Amino acid sequence: MLHSLFDWTSRRAKILVGWVAFTSGLYRRLLRRKAVIVVFHRVNDGYANDPITSSPKEFEGYVRFFSRFFDVVPLSGMLAILAAGDDLGAKLAITFDDGYLGNATVAAPILKRHAAKAAFFVTTGFIGTDRVPVWDKASTIPTEWMNWDHIRGLRDEGHEIGSHTVTHVDLGVTNGRIARDEIAMGKQRVEAELSEPARLFAYPFGGKKQMTEDNLTQVKELGLQCCVSAYGGTVKAGDDPFRLKRTTISRWFASPYHFGFELIAGRLEQK
Repeated sequence: MLHSLFDWTSRRAKILVGWVAFTSGLYRRLLRRKAVIVVFHRVNDGYANDPITSSPKEFEGYVRFFSRFFDVVPLSGMLAILAAGDDLGAKLAITFDDGYLGNATVAAPILKRHAAKAAFFVTTGFIGTDRVPVWDKASTIPTEWMNWDHIRGLRDEGHEIGSHTVTHVDLGVTNGRIARDEIAMGKQRVEAELSEPARLFAYPFGGKKQMTEDNLTQVKELGLQCCVSAYGGTVKAGDDPFRLKRTTISRWFASPYHFGFELIAGRLEQK
């Protein structure tokens, strides 16, 4: 019966199936020994058609959903569970990429209301600037970045800060000294600003082809403890911490229960 329901194409049907699976507790059997890492980018009330922007209402809906049905843990906590070989079942880590201002001014207060912590991966060359990335320029979206005081404030509230290179370079086509400097200098800037080690790393764009083997070796040699993607999927026992799968939360999902449906159906990982 569940298989036939999964074949429905209607989003409304998927939301209903997701609601049944989660409110009944069935999802725990379907996600047994699997964890999830989700990634957001921008949270604010503007840009309704922008795929990487969530409204505050949408974001809070996801955080409420995560808090109700998952054990929300810091990303470093998930890494510790993975290293120890302990049960990953229904664990979930929340992450953010790039460093948009709304991460601090909008998302952080929502996380606080739900006692949830997140990892914020910052593109260090964007922080405190008026630089407009190509994707915002193409969409004519005004860009607002956090400054380092915002980021220190997130750290002081118990959130984790990771690096995301200096200029959001594509590490699938950039190699050698340039790639190493992007990874190393991003890490070093976070450490200098926060006066503490920076061990978490997310590679820009996050696709399967956007991290070469040579650059992954650089990540390891620089003392980083993980490398997370953004092409979807789950985390299970024995996974390589330098090839961790994350799922981007975007407006393609009609609701958190639609996300839940796609998750338990195993349809999140990009081919």
